[in-house]
Amino acid sequence: MVHVSLKAEPLFSIGPWTVTNSMIGAWIASLILLAAAVYVSRRARIVPNRTQSLVELPFEFIFGVVRDQGGRAWRQILPLIATIFMFILVANWMGILPGVGTIGYYATENGEKVLVPYVRAAAADLNFTLALAIVAFATFVGFGIRMQGLGGYLKEVLLPEPKLLAPLMGPIELISNLSRLISLSMRLFGNVFAGEVLVLVLLAIGPVFVFVVFGLELLFGIVQALVFALLAMTYVVLATIEHHAEGTSGAEGDHGSPNQSNHPAGASASGG
Repeated sequence: MVHVSLKAEPLFSIGPWTVTNSMIGAWIASLILLAAAVYVSRRARIVPNRTQSLVELPFEFIFGVVRDQGGRAWRQILPLIATIFMFILVANWMGILPGVGTIGYYATENGEKVLVPYVRAAAADLNFTLALAIVAFATFVGFGIRMQGLGGYLKEVLLPEPKLLAPLMGPIELISNLSRLISLSMRLFGNVFAGEVLVLVLLAIGPVFVFVVFGLELLFGIVQALVFALLAMTYVVLATIEHHAEGTSGAEGDHGSPNQSNHPAGASASGG
């Protein structure tokens, strides 16, 4: 019988702090990223070997995307966007590792014995995705205030153009900004959780689908990490785009090419 819990299952407690299996997955993903960073930093070469090239590949990919689509502030947002992308990618790809989601202990639930895994994909827990969404939300609000000033940012959100429709458009714009917090977290959580269910169902049908599962995990992992990172980047750029359009100098210290576009691809679809 296939058992998938919507919430992360608790494993043990440290005082008032409960440790869940999705937290274990997030910790392991963090350790993998830290180990990769230490390895590359200590053994980096001008002409990279295969291991260094493999580790640098996703960084080079996200670097190119943020540089081309991140507007004038791309240098400032690159570390955050790259970290979010790599963290979600590794956390999702952990489902490929043997034992993740399949090794655990049996517990009784509704009168039936179910397997509670010791390690679970971190993004299948809404707490994880909501935390990342809060970080992204605080970042694009902070950049908006930094570039336009508190009064300018509040004016743009609460009193948008045209002024005649501001009483109507203001609440809509405010709700639109707040909805990004919900959409970022729920989109990632829903897609990763659905992928987890699909993988378990395929494995329950038969081991012949193991290669299909492997491919799905790779695809789901990179797509969801990329979508979340690009949406976070787009929201940051949209929070500063009016400031740049007015020709004021907000991204101090940025020496990017003047030919770079300030508008991300798909920025018009800015809704949550």
